[in-house]
Amino acid sequence: MPKKYYELTPDERLASLNLDEQAMQAWRDNQSTTNSQIVENYISDFRVPMGVLKDIIVADRHVTVPMATEEPSVIAAANHGAKLLNQGGGVAVSLPERTALIGQLLFSGVAYDELAAFVARQQAAFFTVAQEAKPSIYRRGGGLLSVTARAVSATSVSVDFTIDTRDAMGANIVNTILEAEQALFADFQAQFVGAILSNYATAQCVTVTGRVPIASIGGRTVAKRLVQLNQFGHQDVYRATTENKGLFNGIGAVTLATGNDWRAVEAAGHAFASQNGRYQSLTTWTIAGDFLEGRLTMPISVGTVGGAISAMPQAQRALAIVAPQTADELRGIILAVGLAQNLAALKAIADGGIQKGHMKMHYRALALQVGARDDEIAILVTQLQAAKQVDAAVATNLLREMRK
Repeated sequence: MPKKYYELTPDERLASLNLDEQAMQAWRDNQSTTNSQIVENYISDFRVPMGVLKDIIVADRHVTVPMATEEPSVIAAANHGAKLLNQGGGVAVSLPERTALIGQLLFSGVAYDELAAFVARQQAAFFTVAQEAKPSIYRRGGGLLSVTARAVSATSVSVDFTIDTRDAMGANIVNTILEAEQALFADFQAQFVGAILSNYATAQCVTVTGRVPIASIGGRTVAKRLVQLNQFGHQDVYRATTENKGLFNGIGAVTLATGNDWRAVEAAGHAFASQNGRYQSLTTWTIAGDFLEGRLTMPISVGTVGGAISAMPQAQRALAIVAPQTADELRGIILAVGLAQNLAALKAIADGGIQKGHMKMHYRALALQVGARDDEIAILVTQLQAAKQVDAAVATNLLREMRK
C-alpha cells in the first residue's frame, strides 16, 4: 500500500513536485531535521533576512533586538527611530499588574441570566478543574485568575476564562484548561458551540512611551507636521491602515525573529485599533514644550518558552540576543521597537518624503533582482540613485554597460 503524502520523507515530497535537479538541490540545501518535525508536509526552510536594531533603551536597559523581515529599509528605520528615542531617555513600559490570556467557552441559544448564575455558583469548581488540568503552570506561579459570563448577543454568551500563562505564549495551556472545564457545563451541552482561546489579549495590554527633543527631528515645523500626520491616522481609515502597517513592520519583525506568533500579535493590534468603532492609528504623538512625545498601547501575547520558541534553535539564538528575563519584558521591548519604527516613518514623511531614505535599500534589492554580483551592487546602486527614472529595465541596461 503506497504511503500517504504526510508519511513521505521531505526528499520524497520534493521528488513528487517534478522539479529540475538544480531546484531540488537548492531545496535540499535548506532542509532542517528540526523544522521537519514542526510543520506538516515539510519540504524545506524558507529563509528571511535577519538583522538587528543595535541599541534601544527600554525601561532603562540598553537592548540589541533581532528583526526578521524581507522588506528593505525596515531595520534601518528602526535603528534611526531608536536613536531618536534614546536621546529623550529611551522608552518607558507600563504593564498590567498581571498579564493573562483569555479563553472562551461559547454558547448559543441560551439565556444569559441562567448561564451567568451557573457560572457564579461554580467558581470553586472552575479553579479546581483548572489546577488539575494543567498543574505545571501552577508550579510556575500561573493559572486561572477569573471566570465570567459575557453576553455577546440576545441568545449568545461567552464564558471567559482569564489565565496567567507566565512566560509561555500560552495557547496550548489555555485550550487544555478550557477543554477540561467544558465537562462542568453538562446541563448546557445542547447549547455549547466550542472552546478556544482568544487572540484578542486585552488582559495583556502594554503601553510604551517615549520622547524626542524637537531639535533632533529637524525643528518645530517638522514636529508639527509629524503630529498632524498622526492625527490623520486617528481620523482617516486610509491613513490609519498604512500607519499601523508601518508600525507592524517593526513589531512583526521582532515577533517573528523570536519564534512568536506574529499573526496573533497583529490580529490583536488591529482589533484594538478598532475598539472605538472606527479603525485608528495605534500610536499618538503630541508636542510638549521642547519635546515630541509618543505613546503606543495594544495587547501583545508573546512568550519566551514553549512551543515553537523552544523547538527552533534560531528562535532561541534570537532570544539570547535580547535576553529578556520574562515574557512581560519581551512585550515591552517589542512594542518599543514598534514605537521607534512608527517615529522613523512619520519623520521621513514629514521631512522630505518617505522615498528619500527608502530608495537606497530598494535599489540594492533591485540590483540583486537583475543579477548583480556582490562586487557590483554598490556601483549599480550609485548609478541608480543618479538616474532620472528607475525600473528593472534601466537597472539591467546599467548593469550590462558596467560589464562591458
